[in-house]
Amino acid sequence: MPLIRTKLILVAAIILGLSGAAWLYIRWRSERPASKEEVLRGIDADLQALSLKGFAGTLLLAQDGQVLLTRGYGLADRESGREVTIETGFDIGSLVKPFTAAAILQLESQGKLHLDDRLGRFFTGVPADKAAITVKELLDHSSGLPDIVDAGSKPVDYVADFDYEPVSRDEIVRRALHAALIFPPGQKSEYSNIGYSLLGVIIEIASGKGYEAYVEEHILRPAGMASTGYRTPGWKKSELAVGYQKGERWGTPLDHRWLADGPSWNLRANGGMISTAQDLYKWLQALEGNNVLTPDAKAKFASFYIHKNQRGTRTMGAAGSNNVFDACYLWYVDEHRALIMLTNSDKYRAEKMIPDLAKEMRRIRQ
Repeated sequence: MPLIRTKLILVAAIILGLSGAAWLYIRWRSERPASKEEVLRGIDADLQALSLKGFAGTLLLAQDGQVLLTRGYGLADRESGREVTIETGFDIGSLVKPFTAAAILQLESQGKLHLDDRLGRFFTGVPADKAAITVKELLDHSSGLPDIVDAGSKPVDYVADFDYEPVSRDEIVRRALHAALIFPPGQKSEYSNIGYSLLGVIIEIASGKGYEAYVEEHILRPAGMASTGYRTPGWKKSELAVGYQKGERWGTPLDHRWLADGPSWNLRANGGMISTAQDLYKWLQALEGNNVLTPDAKAKFASFYIHKNQRGTRTMGAAGSNNVFDACYLWYVDEHRALIMLTNSDKYRAEKMIPDLAKEMRRIRQ
């Protein structure tokens, strides 16, 4: 079975009520209510103990607009002994996709595109089998495009270095338009990174700006997210977590080949930005306000990304990974609770730890 790159998921076990979290990184205590201090002490102690076994990452827990715990654990660089801090940057994988979706919805609000627009509005020479694909179908993964494709526009199994193959904007468009569809547009949903790459190109065409420039100006800056982006934050390798895969040093994103203006279009707009847990919390806060999206655009965004859990409350759960770095956030919209974790190895993955953390957070006595 192929590995799925930078996959954004509505973390199923979380959304459906957190049943059966099996990784047990956070000790199971009980379901009894406990004080906020007791719960937070337990979580912090568990992660400190786990860091002695090789876990490294950052965590942010918030409730009712108040950050209850934010801390770095373990080593950002095992070889040098540099520790993770709350300012350490991590690859956030497919957590970039909601930024891309928000940009599309902004441009619709500005009258520069419409979700029902077909590819022919933006690209010439669209093959007949793809002529009916709409912007909305790219957003909700129902376009029929495969996940990732090689130079021959054939679906390929993923390895992390595929992200950094030097693929230009024109080349990613060519690959997408020549790829064989895996089903007719609109018939079902199948995850497609290259579909979000096309959305990134559409953002550039509709706005007249580069993808990162548009997102930084219209999404990240209004949200106060100065530590999120590809090139814009001016990241240095010494500020980033080093990734580890199968116990071996994989490096930071900046140790791999980028184009002059940012990462390969294999990655751009669908994954691979660098961020911090604190900045991602600002993103969730921005989604509650009106600085990034109009009320109408927020409602459309919610239809793509926010769903009800078993308790009937709205929840947004998302994760992204390149099989080295792993990023996950869980936002209980109606319960005003947020959990964010970023990790840097395939042994300890944020999306597998968040369910246990969420169980513990629910124990806090109201």
